[in-house]
Amino acid sequence: MERRRAPAAPPRDGGGARGPAGGCAGASRQGAVWHRAAVPHTGCGNSALSHDLHELGYTDVTSIDFSPACIAAMRARHARCPGLRWAVMDIRALAFPDASFDVVLEKGTLDVLMVEETDPWHISPQAAAAMRRVLAEVSRVLRPGGCFISITFAQPHFRKPHYAQEAFGWSLRHAACGDGDAGAFHYFVYVMRKGQPLDPRDVALGRRLHQPPPAPAPPPPLAPPDDDEDYLLAIQL
Repeated sequence: MERRRAPAAPPRDGGGARGPAGGCAGASRQGAVWHRAAVPHTGCGNSALSHDLHELGYTDVTSIDFSPACIAAMRARHARCPGLRWAVMDIRALAFPDASFDVVLEKGTLDVLMVEETDPWHISPQAAAAMRRVLAEVSRVLRPGGCFISITFAQPHFRKPHYAQEAFGWSLRHAACGDGDAGAFHYFVYVMRKGQPLDPRDVALGRRLHQPPPAPAPPPPLAPPDDDEDYLLAIQL
């Protein structure tokens, strides 16, 4: 696993908090995405990330969200940026042709699929299926050699099994970010490259996701009653 320092002054998210948005901008400067790439930002919300990418030179950015009100507000806010496009769309059923994009980017969108889970070690079949459906759509719209970049607070032991599925046809690596930024939590950038093989260790990790959770341990046996015990003496009345 790589560990990288966050940029000294990362761009701020739409809510004004420092965090994964800065890591993405830093990654773009280091070549994780290309200035001529077609980039969809899935689950954009009111984040400034799409605009930040535009300001860095990425002139073909499509931002999607399921909320019509959100998309209308963002389209009006950034009307002077012709390279930014906005669309109402469900990430579980992307309305793009196969192999449409060089890069797919998400920041915290997939975390929404896990908010109702009570045990991060053993998530429900419904949440696992929802995650797999979204990731299958991402894989479908990526061009060969393209990258899926996922920025999240989810730690590798919770998130990597979902990404490490051979059916998606991509490799997987990740980096921890946030060191040196006072008051910030660590966050993680996962990069999946379409058309490259998974590391065998990641393959094994992904297969564990489909194994049933272990059965709960049986309760310890009760001690047999002692008929000769003087209970009054034991509690020292």
